[in-house]
Amino acid sequence: MKQMTHDRFNHRLIVWAVIALCAGLLAPFDAPLPVQAQDGGQPISVGEIVTGTLNSTTFIQIYALSASAGDTISIDVNTEVEELEPVVVVTDERGSVVAQDTDVSTATSATITELELPSTGTFYIQVMRASGVSGDASGDFTLQLSGFQQIGGQTVELTEGGLVFEVLWNAAVDLNLEVRDPVGGTVHRLRPGAPSGGTLDADINANCDAAIAASPTETIAWPAGTVPAGSYEIIIYYTEACATGGSQVFTLDVSANDETPQSLTGTLNPGQEYLARIDLEPDGDWQLINGGVNAGLNVTIFEDEINNADPIAVGSTVSGVITNDAPAQAYTFTANAGTIIEANLEALSGSLDTYLVLLGPDGTTLDSNDDVEESTNSAVSRSLAVNGAYTLLATRYGLTIGGTEGEYNLTLVTTTADSGAEATPVATTTGGTTAATGATPTPGQTLPNGAIEVQLQWATLADLQLLVRDPLGDPVYDDFLTSPSGGILELQGNVGCTNPTDNPVSYIYWPPNRLQPGIYEVEVWYQNSCNDTRPVNFGLSVRVQEQTIIDTTQPITENSRYMITFTVGQDGTVVAGPGGFFDMANAASLNYQAALASATPMSYGQTVSGSITAQQRFVVYSFEGQVGDIVTIGMNAQGGTLDPALYLISPEQIQITYNDDVEAGDIPDSLIEQVTLPSTGTYYIIATHYGLNVGGTQGTFNLTLVQD
Repeated sequence: MKQMTHDRFNHRLIVWAVIALCAGLLAPFDAPLPVQAQDGGQPISVGEIVTGTLNSTTFIQIYALSASAGDTISIDVNTEVEELEPVVVVTDERGSVVAQDTDVSTATSATITELELPSTGTFYIQVMRASGVSGDASGDFTLQLSGFQQIGGQTVELTEGGLVFEVLWNAAVDLNLEVRDPVGGTVHRLRPGAPSGGTLDADINANCDAAIAASPTETIAWPAGTVPAGSYEIIIYYTEACATGGSQVFTLDVSANDETPQSLTGTLNPGQEYLARIDLEPDGDWQLINGGVNAGLNVTIFEDEINNADPIAVGSTVSGVITNDAPAQAYTFTANAGTIIEANLEALSGSLDTYLVLLGPDGTTLDSNDDVEESTNSAVSRSLAVNGAYTLLATRYGLTIGGTEGEYNLTLVTTTADSGAEATPVATTTGGTTAATGATPTPGQTLPNGAIEVQLQWATLADLQLLVRDPLGDPVYDDFLTSPSGGILELQGNVGCTNPTDNPVSYIYWPPNRLQPGIYEVEVWYQNSCNDTRPVNFGLSVRVQEQTIIDTTQPITENSRYMITFTVGQDGTVVAGPGGFFDMANAASLNYQAALASATPMSYGQTVSGSITAQQRFVVYSFEGQVGDIVTIGMNAQGGTLDPALYLISPEQIQITYNDDVEAGDIPDSLIEQVTLPSTGTYYIIATHYGLNVGGTQGTFNLTLVQD
């Protein structure tokens, strides 16, 4: 979900504790001394768990919380290092101390419980070593911020029974419930608590081996009292079919203020999601609104908005609002061929989860984006192919059946591509002459048409590798020029830096009669600069059945990898998946920290089974280890196309090691072998797949943990 932001205050923050630390006089904390310190701090919100490090050079960590008067928070700081003796202090924007725990008799923890904040504004949570700049104590800590935070908007007082959302089904499969509140909070299996007070009771059937068929139920509830008024979006995911499989009927029951529940029944197939919402009025009236299965992007439902689009000027920003009554707004602009446009849709208030679509002069969808990076804002960037009037459609996740609402800003900028910045497209025409594999295009040369056409182009001598993995798990790239499903590598760009050109093209296609349904994974790897130091911007396009599905331009640096997926349905419909850069050496992009609390426990000598899907890109397991234990962890794919990856996380939530392939290029299974544990405590195993947040392989696996 989008994190709350706040204006940077004009005066400098007065933090009394810093001078005491610098003097090594943190105790006895009786006489705070004002001193100016740097502005800001790492943003944090209620429900988050963060980690940090304290040592002789970084003896204080500061976190910034945007809050309202009457918010109640609790702070728990814990460490494994007794010498660290952490203390915690909360100050307001003026630097006045609001609360503190400076009792160093509890050497590994500091706690502030149920602190009611006295005003609206930014509060600063400061975690420090008791010794200040003195001493050499060094170590990591965990800070957990919990409580109730009502961030703006209208509220309603529910004195009898709060809000209760309950989903019930009757099979040993894994369904998951998510509820998004009107002020931007969300509750689901990876984030079991929201700042406004909602909590998830349990993630039922998350472990398929222990899945139950007798009325599995998940419940998300807000307690009686003050809750946000407005639209609550409800999402039900069919996450894992387990050994049962098949379509699944569910019942959703919702009640407010202990009134008679309202219900709906729906059916989901594996991988699908169902949307609904409730509208809760400030006077306490409420209604459950049925939505349906999320069918993805369909711009035809917004024909009226598109036909009555408002103008947007290049280089300008317009504002608007998305509501349940008006879930989309269209804007039109005129541009010439060769112009690169960049459009950004930013949510400003409420719960809005934006979705941005770019339409061509003929009304076809050229590009779309739900989430950019790690936010719920949206952005598109594209080099335009023809002169004409284009349309930007500002909408939301779920479109007409979604439930998020709020204000937004839409910004449009354009720049004309220069000769060195963007690659020149290679035309593809029907009936052209086939180029020899490994060649670069010559003037006037055409490329063979196909059911699927994937083209990569750039404008330097660098060697960029294009790889496409098909729904059967077979790759096509410069080591495997064809695949059993029919994929063909037609052009290889500057492979191997042999006679490179500064207009290289890589092209992979499937012939017209070889369209295999399923997930396709497209990867771009910057292998070698070939002694060309110019910056590289690549253009990547994917066409399926003569329709452009992906068209993106990205800057890339040496050794970086970019990945995006697209899915061909049984009925021929095609949907692009999320795309972005990834680093297999670092699991941080998975944002797994919130899932550690619900990790599935394991013990030495045990083997468990799990699965990786588009909705469940990683699974977290935990085990108790002793300092000096030598452990080996193996992850073996059992079904589907899964390309496993493993990460081992310490009790301090620091990544110890990882493994992608047992033998690179030969065995895709993962093995972490004979690692000596550095401390005693709870360790975590992250089982995931190649590509992390943007990978496309899926399937079941076995995970084994042994003590050597």
